[in-house]
Amino acid sequence: MNIAVTADGQSLESQVSEEFEQCLYLLIVNMDDLTLTVLKTEELSGNSPNEALANKVLEYNCEALITGNINQTAFDILADAQVTRYFGLGHSVKDALELSEKRLLKLITDKCTGDHHH
Repeated sequence: MNIAVTADGQSLESQVSEEFEQCLYLLIVNMDDLTLTVLKTEELSGNSPNEALANKVLEYNCEALITGNINQTAFDILADAQVTRYFGLGHSVKDALELSEKRLLKLITDKCTGDHHH
């Protein structure tokens, strides 16, 4: 199973990004063996960075996304594809993955903005 995480760095020790569309990296984590595929977001092509990033999550068949705030366009693409969305801001990628497996991260069930998740 793959889980996508927006991150400020390239490792499991990196912090989850505050904003989906402004993350520096998209980490695709294979949860079976914790191998990483690291995608530098500035290298993603497309008319809309938000759509390109959301489509990468789908391209890697990710069952879930861990991120911070997410814009409406990306939210809709992921929700329509039934990708579970978790709010992981304030955690390292590793900690957020562990919390999501224990179902301790909040689900993003609507467009996530502001501080209503705190």
